[in-house]
Amino acid sequence: RLERGEGEAGAVKELAVRAGDWPCSGGDNRRSMTTTAPIPAKAKRLWTFRPRWPARPTAPTTAGGLVFVGDDRGVLCAMGAPDGRVYAFEAATGRRLWSFLVAPETRWIPVLGKLISTWPAAGGVVVDDGVVYAAAGIAHYDGTHVCALDAVTGKLRWQNSSAGQLSEQVKSGISLQGELFLEGDAVCFAGGSIYQTARFDRKTGRCLNEPVHTVGSQYGTAFYPYYPEYGQYVSLDHRLADGRRLVYMAAYEGSQHSPLAMFAPPKPGEPERPAARKFDFGRPAGLRAEPIWQLRPASRFNGFVVGQDAVVAAGQRPGDAGPNPFLAAIRLADGADLWRDELPAPPVRGGAAIDHAGRVFVSLDDGRLACYGTSE
Repeated sequence: RLERGEGEAGAVKELAVRAGDWPCSGGDNRRSMTTTAPIPAKAKRLWTFRPRWPARPTAPTTAGGLVFVGDDRGVLCAMGAPDGRVYAFEAATGRRLWSFLVAPETRWIPVLGKLISTWPAAGGVVVDDGVVYAAAGIAHYDGTHVCALDAVTGKLRWQNSSAGQLSEQVKSGISLQGELFLEGDAVCFAGGSIYQTARFDRKTGRCLNEPVHTVGSQYGTAFYPYYPEYGQYVSLDHRLADGRRLVYMAAYEGSQHSPLAMFAPPKPGEPERPAARKFDFGRPAGLRAEPIWQLRPASRFNGFVVGQDAVVAAGQRPGDAGPNPFLAAIRLADGADLWRDELPAPPVRGGAAIDHAGRVFVSLDDGRLACYGTSE
């Protein structure tokens, strides 16, 4: 299952990652969409990269003065792939280091007009302390496979292949329906209609979810890699240092959207409420006060980069002739635009990123990658 790549095994050229870079999708292993980099108060489009082939790109990542992007043709950055494998490349040079088959075997099925694995590694990967965490699968009854690999060599550290059937009584379990992220000592992802969040011990791979022995769905799911036209928006519930909360919520399938809004911190004596995962449309669960500001008319957002004083938002405004895509920097104090640019195509899900120098990148649905900043 482990295939070696080119060159000496275990020898990897160093690539500098600086504070403020965006080295993984979502900015960090919690996919918080936040940055310490300065968001430019003024910006213009510096350049646009157009690939030689039409393909939907991935969200971009940045490190070492480079920006990385893959696409749905399989032209690759270091990420999980529809063939059930995880691929690792030397970031500084592009040299292939290794690939590992997370799926239990090579078996192909037709999905959206393409042949992919019965167990695609569609949740991407997260990397921490020299360990790559990945998962493969679609439907729980076909099996869900979660593993930890050595980042340099690809050697398997542990694998859990039993989570697809947690309950022997009703034959139900976890399915891969979201991107992987790290939370404390657990590897997590959206676990399907019965298990809202799947959780696995990072050291051992043991599934931390208690089995549910009842029949019926509790949570909606529409995972973007499986339904790219269906679940392309990202929700945001970000708590600022002073207690204010920046909130945008989109239904999992994209049918309902709240305005992007800023809410005041809780009043003295009010209990602290956790960030909302569920939402009653208009404001996040637990918040009943009117917002400090909100954007009207409501736009639909595909990606965010939240800084200390501003948020970069990639989104679309509904229009009579179709969506009007844009990239904007919005001031957190009052919701006013610092700058805005009309995009030639809609952004992909999670498609905004930044680097340590404050250059902003956005992946577009037609395959283009655009860079914004103050200078060359």
